[in-house]
Amino acid sequence: MKITIAIPTCSSERIPMLMRMVESIQVGTYKDVHPVIVADGNSHIQEIANKELHNVSVILNKKRMDWIFSVNRVFREFDSQYYIYASDDLVFPPDCIENAMLAMQEHFPDGFGLVTIAKRKRCPFGLIGRKFVEHFPNRQVFCPDYIHFCSDTELQHVVKKLGIFTHPRKRESQVKHFREKGETWKLAHQVKIRDSVMRNKREEKGYKWGIDFNLIRRK
Repeated sequence: MKITIAIPTCSSERIPMLMRMVESIQVGTYKDVHPVIVADGNSHIQEIANKELHNVSVILNKKRMDWIFSVNRVFREFDSQYYIYASDDLVFPPDCIENAMLAMQEHFPDGFGLVTIAKRKRCPFGLIGRKFVEHFPNRQVFCPDYIHFCSDTELQHVVKKLGIFTHPRKRESQVKHFREKGETWKLAHQVKIRDSVMRNKREEKGYKWGIDFNLIRRK
C-alpha cells in the first residue's frame, strides 16, 4: 500500500538534513514509500535533490508559498492510498512508518483517520488515508486560512472530535524532530503572529476546518 510523503523545504542550508531525512525513510522497514520534496521558492534545492536523491519526486514552487500550501499541493497533485506530511528536519526510526500503518489498519481500515507519528500526542506530523484527504475541498487537508502555524492544531481538534485520531502502540519508534533556529525558522516565525491572530478569529467564529469548510480569507 503506497504512502506518498510530502516534504516541504525552503532553505539551502537544510539540504544535509533533507538528505538525512530521506535516507532514514528509504532504509526503513516499510518500502512502498514515495517521498515528494517541495522545493519552496528555491530552485537550487530542486537541482541538488534531483541530482543526489533517488526514487523521489521533486516539485518547485516558483515563489515561496510556505508549509500549508506546499503540503496541500502534494495531496492535490499526487494520487496515493496513504500520505504522510512531514518537515525536512525529521529522522524516521526504521519501524516508524510500518508501525504507523499497522495502527491505521487497526483503527481506520478505510483510511479515514489520522495516525500521529510525533513523539507528543499531537499531529504536527502524521499518516492519513486517501478517504480522509478526499473529505476536504480540493484535497486541502490543512486550512488555507493559515500560512505555516496553527492548522495542525485545528486539525487535531477536528479529528479528536470526529473520533478518528490515534498513535502507534510503540511510541519510541516515532520521528525525531531536530528544531534548528536557522533561516527556515526565521522565515516561519515571520508569520507566527499572523497565524495566531487568524486562529483566534476562526475560534471566535466557531470555525473548524474539516467539520465545516468556512474560511475567513477568500482567494
